[in-house]
Amino acid sequence: MEVPPMHPGPASRELLLLQGNHRSSYIWDGQCLAQTFCPKRIDDMWEFIRDYPLHPRIVRRLQDTGFYRIIEIGQWQFDWALITAMIERWRPETYTFHLSIGEATIMIEDVEVLFGLPVDGLPVAYPLALRDYKGVHYLYMLQRLTSFQPAELTTLSGASRLQPTLVWKHLAAMDAEITDDSLSEDIDRHTRLLLLLIFDGVLFPNTSGNIVSLRLLHHLERLDDLPGYSWGEVVLGYLYRQMCRTCMGTQRDVAGFLPLLQFYQLGLQMLQHNGEGAVALHVFGCRVTDLAVETLRRA
Repeated sequence: MEVPPMHPGPASRELLLLQGNHRSSYIWDGQCLAQTFCPKRIDDMWEFIRDYPLHPRIVRRLQDTGFYRIIEIGQWQFDWALITAMIERWRPETYTFHLSIGEATIMIEDVEVLFGLPVDGLPVAYPLALRDYKGVHYLYMLQRLTSFQPAELTTLSGASRLQPTLVWKHLAAMDAEITDDSLSEDIDRHTRLLLLLIFDGVLFPNTSGNIVSLRLLHHLERLDDLPGYSWGEVVLGYLYRQMCRTCMGTQRDVAGFLPLLQFYQLGLQMLQHNGEGAVALHVFGCRVTDLAVETLRRA
């Protein structure tokens, strides 16, 4: 059967003004091979949790902060071919996926329902007072909040990024000391350090290697205040930003909270299998939620 010819790009560029530099243009022009993205970073967090099961007091403290569901869901086996296909259909002009069934996008409600991250509350912002901080200032804050401070400044990468090897070793040593009788201050220090690694390794991963950013450290000072921030909003915004960066030019790496993207892609597959056309976004969000609940129940 002869395959009918397909138009390689958008029929109209009145809205898609960035098509000339979009990844799809480079692929159609032969300047970029249609290869899957290759993640650079090696995430050790899941191996650490497997080797050092969390103490029940740490689990309860993480539940209080609202981030334990991320650990409950656990590590994902990503389908990089599907993730690549989705990003190649992402349009930074409209923040939507342009698909054969119409336009669709990940909604903020998806983050809250699927992963338990709050979307109402205070904005997660970088305080103006910290913009002049140097490496030594971040290390002092790290020592004050977690009791960990590397012996040498050479472990820093830039002004606010830390090489993680010593962090994991310190966290393992702290884990061995946690008991039912541990002081609440020790529980909080352990929880802060673990949350810092969750931020860097799962929610806000980067593509420059395995490093720990200290820019969100100040949010961990008062753990009881964490549920009052709109974490779902900033996680989704960071994923949007990373997809906008990745879909342009000939990028070969991708970052962001990719479990959210894969969950969304599974919902799209279900809609296409059912033969549905263009989908209202709020209805689509409900369908993705149903699929996620069923997936978690089977797991």
